[in-house]
Amino acid sequence: MTSDPNLRGTVVGLKARFTAARTPPCVAFLVVMIACGEPTSSSGGTTTGASGSGGSSSTSAATEPDETGADTEGDVVPFSGDLRVMTFNILCSICDGTFDPWEDRVPWIGDTIVRHDPDLIGLQELVFDSEMEQVLAVAPGYAAIAYNAGQRSAYPDATILYRESMFEPMEHGFYWLSPTPDVPRSTGFIDTFQLARLVTWAVFRRVDDDAQLYFATTHFDNNAPSQTLSAPLVLDRTAPFAQTLPVVMVGDFNARPDSEAYGILTGAGGFSDAFQSAEAWSVDSNEEPAPRYDPSVLIDHIFTAGAEWSTTTWSADLWSYGDNDLPISDHWAVTADLQLP
Repeated sequence: MTSDPNLRGTVVGLKARFTAARTPPCVAFLVVMIACGEPTSSSGGTTTGASGSGGSSSTSAATEPDETGADTEGDVVPFSGDLRVMTFNILCSICDGTFDPWEDRVPWIGDTIVRHDPDLIGLQELVFDSEMEQVLAVAPGYAAIAYNAGQRSAYPDATILYRESMFEPMEHGFYWLSPTPDVPRSTGFIDTFQLARLVTWAVFRRVDDDAQLYFATTHFDNNAPSQTLSAPLVLDRTAPFAQTLPVVMVGDFNARPDSEAYGILTGAGGFSDAFQSAEAWSVDSNEEPAPRYDPSVLIDHIFTAGAEWSTTTWSADLWSYGDNDLPISDHWAVTADLQLP
């Protein structure tokens, strides 16, 4: 579990108001991920439709055209036009009992998606494959890409949702934020134990005109210096795609704008931050007054590369739900309207 600094004050208040028994944060998450994992399994993945069925489209280091997965051959029709994207760390189902139970939060996650109606979504902190299916059930019209979806060894911490009527995945893959990124579930950026962290990526074809783009989501580890060490790896793996395709990468980077990792990601030759380039930004809230939002401590980012993207709007969703008027997560959903000429 990670924590958006914008919610820290809110969470402190919640802990004082609600004293329900809870599993210690992250401990159960670690146990579940280890128990469900198959560290020696080969890299793979599945796309899953909203109905719960979907065709396998796995990629691995053995089958990709090069070690990054980028296919630089053939003519490419780059994406152009409007694109709405979202990133949302939905708070793992077993991490924090001061928030409403997972079963209550699922339809609110769906409501957030439906209200903003994004074309592409990066989710973080899904724990079980079944939870991905639950989210798809309340987000009609979307399909998912997650590591080993549909298998016992599923690891959906970083999951892509895409609008099926708009996009079709041409290829997709995964790499791990570690010194050995092609080894499934590998770690090693810190000396002590940590959760495995990954990037889930896909090259999408727009069904109307075959235009293509690269979209990825990730969840950087919250233990330094993992973020700083993950940043150049992500840039290296993204660069071959950015040579021929427009790129959008979203996620919980656990890196504020003043952090070293953020500086690497957005430095010379790196990503552009959609927030920084936005013509306008806002908060969307059902409370009066809306909770305070401070973008200087933002850690959930929407990055672009590979083309001259512009950002028309950027917003953080500050809605609360339920009898206790609680946020869905310890992170806010972030949405941006992107545009390419």
